Amino acid sequence: MGIWEKGREVSLAAFEEVYATLGTKFDFYFFESETAEPGMKLVEEGLAKGIFEKSEGAIIYNGEKKGLHTLVFVTSKGTPTYETKDLGLAQMKEKAWSSDLSIILTANEQIGHFKVMFAALEELRPELAKKTVHIPHGFLRLATGKMASRTGNVITAESLIKDVTEQAAKKNDDKEIAGQVALAAIKYAILKQSSGSDIVFDLEKSLSIEGDSGPYLQYALVRARKILAATPGVSGTEVPELPYRIERVLVHYPAVVARALTEYAPHHVAQYLTELAGEWNSFYASEQILGSDAEAYKMRVARTFERVMAHGLSLLGIPTPERL
Repeated sequence: MGIWEKGREVSLAAFEEVYATLGTKFDFYFFESETAEPGMKLVEEGLAKGIFEKSEGAIIYNGEKKGLHTLVFVTSKGTPTYETKDLGLAQMKEKAWSSDLSIILTANEQIGHFKVMFAALEELRPELAKKTVHIPHGFLRLATGKMASRTGNVITAESLIKDVTEQAAKKNDDKEIAGQVALAAIKYAILKQSSGSDIVFDLEKSLSIEGDSGPYLQYALVRARKILAATPGVSGTEVPELPYRIERVLVHYPAVVARALTEYAPHHVAQYLTELAGEWNSFYASEQILGSDAEAYKMRVARTFERVMAHGLSLLGIPTPERL
């Protein structure tokens, strides 16, 4: 037990280092060992109510009555399965922090497991089942091929961050900026994919500033901030007869964020920001901003772009360096 406790301590400390790098924060931790007891109590309650049934010494949930698989919740040896522990976890989370919505994120192969668990939870605690959502995700694969432990080409989060940061440092002498660019490259490559899809990570493409990458968005934002900082006051009173193309994109931002929220799909924001960055770069290349007759108006467009891009990147957890 002492060796196990020390091993868990070392593992959790390593996780915290990765979380700190990614800017990820957790308010609570629920350990699997803690979920077994409350989960078993729920199964016992369900067994008494006829929600569960006994089969060859085990306790099962007959999912076939709802068009699902039948799964074991307690083995014939009396040990709880993951299904039972997830029941316990749902109740523990609610007691720790009563919420309006609970989102569970796991890999795709857990879809069947959670369908059965939710069916049982709906009969046991319908109020919890009603506000709990399962969102499956795919796996991250290298552009060079599928990762597999057997061939030794599995990469850890720590090693991926390190490799991308080292590559970013070749073009950025500032270590802090290189780290911010690396995080943008990794997070964007993951978040631009729709939920459930596998993620193909291409190191070279992820760091490109030519488009469809996190650094591309950062670069567009830095360029806008440079323009906004270039002049303390603006002149020019001319107003264009028609809105610029970028304005037509900017007005859609609230709707995009709302859709991402309702569909639990951050890729809508990522894809929108890429479109917006493209329109900004076109606007920047084709329009004289400083010193033009419509300078004041164009500066307002630039300022609006800066605010929307910075806000969108913050929603995705992507850092916004002041320079690149």
